[in-house]
Order: sequence, then C-alpha cells, then structure tokens
Amino acid sequence: MDLKNNFAFPCMEHLTAASKIYAEINGADSFAPVINQQSDIWAAEVHCSRGRVLEKAGLAVVEMRGGTVEGGSADITLFQTLAWPVNPGIPGLIIMASTGRLEGQNVMVTVYIDLIIQNGVPDQNDKHVLMAALKAVCDRRGLSYDEYQSFLIGRNMLGGCAAECGMLYFFEESDAALLEELLQKALTAYRQIINSRADLKTAAGELVVMQDARKKIVELMMAEDYGVKVARQNNIPLEVIEAYGFPPLAGRSPMVLRE
Repeated sequence: MDLKNNFAFPCMEHLTAASKIYAEINGADSFAPVINQQSDIWAAEVHCSRGRVLEKAGLAVVEMRGGTVEGGSADITLFQTLAWPVNPGIPGLIIMASTGRLEGQNVMVTVYIDLIIQNGVPDQNDKHVLMAALKAVCDRRGLSYDEYQSFLIGRNMLGGCAAECGMLYFFEESDAALLEELLQKALTAYRQIINSRADLKTAAGELVVMQDARKKIVELMMAEDYGVKVARQNNIPLEVIEAYGFPPLAGRSPMVLRE
C-alpha cells in the first residue's frame, strides 16, 4: 500500500497483531488472498479469515489523503476489525481506531472497542474479561477506564447488539502508546473469551436470532455508518468495506441489501 499518512496511530502493525490472533483461532490457512486496492486519494489493504470457529474475521487498514468529508478536505487513517463466530453464543468483536485531520479542525483520534452480542443474551463473564483487560491498562497508567467506557452506555451501538463493555473515546496523537496497548490487550482478551467457550453448544433458536442481528447490523451500517458515508463520498467501492466490515449472512451477500 503506497499511499500513507504520517499519523503515529493507527498503523499497519495492527493488521499483523490481529492476524496473529485470528490465525491462532482459525488456523494460519484460513486467510483469503489479501485485497489491495487504491486510487489517487485512498488505499486499502484487507485481510479476511474464515474458519471453523470464526465464520468471518475481517480486518483492514484504509488510508485517505486529500479526500473529502462533508465538502471539506480530509486525511484519515483507519484500522478496523470485526470478528463473527460461528456459534451464536460466542460474542463477536469490533475494534475501530482512526485518526483524522479534517479541514479547519484539529487532529482527532477515535477508538471504539466492544463485543458484539449475536444471540441477544450478553454473557457477564465475557463482558468482564474485556472490561478487566482494558481497565488494567488504564489503572496502570493512572487513567479512568470508567470515563472511556461511559460514552458507550445507552448509545444503542450496532443496533443494540453491542455489549457496551469496551470503550468509545476521543484521544490525542500523543496517546499513541496507550492506544497501542489497549488494542493489543483487547485482542488478547478476545482470544481468552474464545478459549473459554470452546465446548459451548448452540441453543435452540439461536441461529435465527444471530442472523436477524447480523442483518440489522448491516442495514444500520448501510444507513448510518460514518465509514460507509466517507467511502461513498470518496468513491471507495462498498465491496472493500464489505470485505472486512460486514457480517456474513446466510445464503446472501450483504450487498444485496442495497437493492
């Protein structure tokens, strides 16, 4: 990927870290060929693992330089990953980290980390694992995890499918070291959650609930997701976003929902 911004965070190393975790879960041979696409203002590198444990785990770094957001010039670097387990009783994972420089505004770093509830019933132990991992990082640095988490509560993220146990906050570029550690600990915690659910059986009716939840998330992304809006404004093919960001739907592609 040739086109790159000079932001310290996020970076391509996050693809490596997340890919390592997904390889441990799904196997090193679970990855599809890497997708590399770019234009004169944007570039994207997309990885995707599909396997026995994670039906889909997509991850990407997207760079935009000299693009447009709401009519103004914009530079954005995005790292995003979403994981969707085969078993509806196991939560998915979302990590979104972006740095943006919008015309007339200061540089802003946004981080969103959370579990995705697939069966409508959040497991308190799963939530605790992620919360404890993130809180430990904050406590060690004398920071308030409660403040970082408070923005999540009651926002109906992901159409109500978010567990609200991670964090959503706006940071400074100088926080790069903190954010690197938070992302790594979130991935490690998710691996722990997957390990703890290795013998979990699918309950009656859960598959239907999961598919309904995934469809709702896709519809929400198509209608309201900021990244999708930016992609449309800058002629980034929706297929790129779908490759890493959309959940798998039984028997159909999320692209069909545009019709």
